[in-house]
Amino acid sequence: MKQSEILNYSVQINNGLKETSGDGASLVFDSKYGITFCAYMPGHQGCYGESRGRISLSYFPASQPTNIKFVEVSTDHDVYCQNAFGLGDGKIRVIYEKDSRKDGDHDMCYKDFDFLTETLSEEKVMMLKKDNGDIVKLTTSEQFKYLEERGFNNHTFLKTEQISFGSHTIFRAEDGYVYGVITSYLAEPILYRSSDNLATLEFFAVCPYTAQYEMDYKFLNGKIYAIFRTPPERNSIFYTTSNDMGKTWSEPQVIEDSVSCRSRVINYGEHILMVVNHYNEDTGNRPDIQQGRTSLRFYFAENGTPCKENMVLELYSKCGMVNACALNILGDVYIAYSTSELALEYHNGNPKVRGKDAVRFVKIGDLEQK
Repeated sequence: MKQSEILNYSVQINNGLKETSGDGASLVFDSKYGITFCAYMPGHQGCYGESRGRISLSYFPASQPTNIKFVEVSTDHDVYCQNAFGLGDGKIRVIYEKDSRKDGDHDMCYKDFDFLTETLSEEKVMMLKKDNGDIVKLTTSEQFKYLEERGFNNHTFLKTEQISFGSHTIFRAEDGYVYGVITSYLAEPILYRSSDNLATLEFFAVCPYTAQYEMDYKFLNGKIYAIFRTPPERNSIFYTTSNDMGKTWSEPQVIEDSVSCRSRVINYGEHILMVVNHYNEDTGNRPDIQQGRTSLRFYFAENGTPCKENMVLELYSKCGMVNACALNILGDVYIAYSTSELALEYHNGNPKVRGKDAVRFVKIGDLEQK
C-alpha cells in the first residue's frame, strides 16, 4: 500500500451522529479481549472545535473498528483534559479534570469502565503521595509547590485550567509502576509514578525545561526518551533524554521545524517511536486547516536525534491531523487523530476550518518493513 493511501482506510470512532466535534484521543488496547478503547472530548455546542463539558469513551474490536459502542463517562460537570489507562480484563480507567472553568484548584477524577458488564464505577478523586508520606489531593497548588521547592519557578497558570494530564501516553514499566507526566500551561514537566493504577501519584523527577501543556516519554534500556512542546514564542517540539531516571537531562534539540502540537512516544519492539505533527508545504496541504498541523511524521529515536534521516513514515491530509495518539498492537502501529473535514463555522462569510470535528482510527502496520 502506498503511504498516501493509508488514511483512506481510517474509520471515524467518535459518535458523529450525536456529537459536533471530537478531540484529544487517548487510546488503550486490551490484549485479553482484543478491544481498543478511545477516551475523548466530544462537542455538543452546535459548532466544530475544542469543547469542554463531557468526556466520552468509544470501544471496538481493533480488527473490526466499524463495530463501535459509545459511553458517556462524565456529563454532570464542566470536565476537560481526559486520559486513559488499561486495567486489564476488559477494564479501563478514564481520568479527567472537573470544573475546569473555575478559578483555582480543581479535582482530578477518574471512573472505571468494564466493557464486559458495560458499567461505569462511581467517580473518585485522584490523590498525591508527598515526599513526607502525606496523602493530599492532586492539585495545581501541589504541582507548583513541588517545582518551587526544587528551584523551578518558570510556571504560568491560566485560571481556567489546571493540571495538563491528557497530553501523554500512560504506561506500565517493567518494575510494575504506572508512569506518566503532568504539566500546565507553561511549566517544567513533573514525572510521576503510581503503584495503584493512578488512584495515587508520586512525583519522582522534573524535566528542567519549560513546556507548553505537553510532554511524553518512555523508557528503553534504562534511558528516558522524551519530547515536549515549547513555549509559544518558539512554537516547536523538542527532544531530550535522561540516563539517570530524570536527575539530569541532555540539552534539548529541536525536531526539524515541527509545528507545536501534542506529540507521542511509544515503545516499539527494541525501538523508541516518536509521532510528531508537521507542516509539509510540498504536499499541497492547506495551511489554514488545523493551524498548519496537516501531517504526522514517525521517527525512530534511540540512535540519535529524531530528524529526517531517522524518519520512517510521513502521513498527511489536507483536512488536518492533530492531537494524534499511537498504539503498538502485536508489532503493528495504530493511530487515532482529530481532523477537520467540513467547515460548519463561518467568520465574515469565510469558512473556519480549524476545528476538530472527528476522531479517526487507522492501522499503519509494521513500520520496520516500510
